[in-house]
Amino acid sequence: MSRVVVAKRVDRGDADLTEISDLARAAGHEVVGELTQTREEDAAFHFGEGKVGELASLVAREDAAAVVFDNRLGPYQTYNIAQKLPDDAEVIDRFTLILDIFGQRANTRKAQLQVELAELRYELPRAEAKASLAKRDERPGFMGLGEYDESREQDIKAQISRIKNELDAIADKEETRREQRRESGFDLVALAGYTNAGKSTLMQRLAADLEVGQNDDLHPDLDPTAESQDKLFTTLGTTTRRAETGKRDVLLTDTVGFVSDLPHWLVESFKSTLDSVYRADLVLLVVDASEPVEEMREKLVTSHDTLYERNEAPIVTVFNKVDKVEAAELDEKRAALSALAPNPVAVSGLTGENVEELAARVEDELPPWERERLLLPMADDTMSLVSWLYDHAHVETEEYEGEQVHVEFEARPAIVEKARAKAADLSVPADSA
Repeated sequence: MSRVVVAKRVDRGDADLTEISDLARAAGHEVVGELTQTREEDAAFHFGEGKVGELASLVAREDAAAVVFDNRLGPYQTYNIAQKLPDDAEVIDRFTLILDIFGQRANTRKAQLQVELAELRYELPRAEAKASLAKRDERPGFMGLGEYDESREQDIKAQISRIKNELDAIADKEETRREQRRESGFDLVALAGYTNAGKSTLMQRLAADLEVGQNDDLHPDLDPTAESQDKLFTTLGTTTRRAETGKRDVLLTDTVGFVSDLPHWLVESFKSTLDSVYRADLVLLVVDASEPVEEMREKLVTSHDTLYERNEAPIVTVFNKVDKVEAAELDEKRAALSALAPNPVAVSGLTGENVEELAARVEDELPPWERERLLLPMADDTMSLVSWLYDHAHVETEEYEGEQVHVEFEARPAIVEKARAKAADLSVPADSA
């Protein structure tokens, strides 16, 4: 664990260091000092040059190994600040820190590739800046890039291309898997929202009463648990489990949490993870109801901006952690946020409060099922078809009359269509014709 100072500049108002401090701790650092400034951005140092001097004194006094800036620093600003700090003190901006956390949590090939892609996209403009500085014979060794190598830019671009190709191949396999799940009668529901909103805890609550093993044969890739910790970015990849919502078979996917002020290149690097949200049948947008209403509003706006860019599924807003909120305060927040979150469901993933109401809402908001009644001959494959319907649809009645079977069920339109085709293919045994 390294000792760090956190710093932030804002154009106006007061700078809030809460989130950047949480991010620093999530990365394994100890926050030993804070510094803020309210002023317009300085082109050379981002902060005012005098404030950078004050920062250097604070770093020396606290024996800090790095300064973590809750700002987007340009390559030249990073270099200039580093020259003012004590020897060996590192400059870490917000996005370097986030990438560090992502790197620590990347446990799958897909997650590792996405982190590597984001790091390369972040590094590319800095390599270009380093080339410019090297041409002036300054040859700085900053941002962990080492000495300048003129082929570095080409290497980065080649690596980006290779990783994108591998991620595209993974995305194609995942899309095929999603369609196979739909063809098996499953509705796909995604949990979205800010990191630490309680998505993983809520997922465990929705899936608590159902054994994943019941579905091992159809979907051996499903994960048995969704990790739940009070840490930022606990979920980096995706975790999918069956969820108990009622008569429908639902697969619930927990995804990487949103975080404010992410640049386009970082969001784009995790596009294939977000596809689990974009291509779901329903999105549950989870918000921490215990936070101040203005913070909830800001996070809802950012989440909607991210989702509406490509998402086509209906969105249900979930106010989570209501066990921490008084009823009157919750009512006030509902009213204040009604434009952004019409008719939200208020739950506690921790205690289970109102989770049954959420499950019912999921059933109501999913794409409508079709009702069908089939009259089947008592043929060789009839019982196989009836068994298939129980696995892929909600069978309401099953009646036998002589040499016929009446089955009434509800299912996704694609399942109804497939059931009709299977029924049409049934052949009556020759000795009963």
